[in-house]
Amino acid sequence: MANYYSHGFAAFFDSSYTGWVDRFSPKLVAHLAQTAGDNLTAADICCGTGVTAAHFLDAGWTLYGVDGSKAMLDLARARHTERIEEGRFGVIQADARSFDLPAHVAACVSLDGALNHLPSTDDLRQCFTSVASALTPGGEFIFDLYEQSHFLHWNHATLTDSPDAVVVKRGVWDTGSRTGMLRVSGVFDAGDRAQRVDQTLTSWYYDHADVTDALHAAGLEPLSHGFGGTDLKCDSGSCSRTDVPCRTIYRARKA
Repeated sequence: MANYYSHGFAAFFDSSYTGWVDRFSPKLVAHLAQTAGDNLTAADICCGTGVTAAHFLDAGWTLYGVDGSKAMLDLARARHTERIEEGRFGVIQADARSFDLPAHVAACVSLDGALNHLPSTDDLRQCFTSVASALTPGGEFIFDLYEQSHFLHWNHATLTDSPDAVVVKRGVWDTGSRTGMLRVSGVFDAGDRAQRVDQTLTSWYYDHADVTDALHAAGLEPLSHGFGGTDLKCDSGSCSRTDVPCRTIYRARKA
């Protein structure tokens, strides 16, 4: 994945872009607690700064956090130092398409459109194959992917101008090729200093057939779920002002 986040963007992401993850994660943990039984072990793929991990760890789970960005993992380590020392949180720097865990887990998750950064359906299948290898038989994989409606605001420049940050987002999204890029640049308050952020992101859209085909190819069975409503929305202004879902949540199980 070419979208590994820099130190500046990782810190800005942690302060500004984790609202949906923080709200949705308790529902996710509660659901998986019902299906995992006594085996409270999980892996968070593209775990970022450890926001989802906090909810799993607080609920008594043992968790592995996988991410390709050292900057994101540094913040996750700082957030969960005590849990790492207890042996309940392991941090693994690896690509989502090819990671190995020290032990099998009862659940894998990947949130907030992280897998939209994968550039092809073959890359998606590789990721799902790694997930299937990590899961115990019957283990669940829950993840979300953004719909094209989420990416349309990339065609406009947006400005955040607040006491804590002055940041501009500008990019392009092509619905025909189902891909686009977004540049996020500016400065924000990092506590003891002003921190520069300058990150270019690329993403791809995958429809339901793309995803289910890749899941089947990896040996994962798509399942229905009860998530909906605000679970399918995000925090960007263009998405929050309409009733159109900006993401799809998927659930699958290892046979």
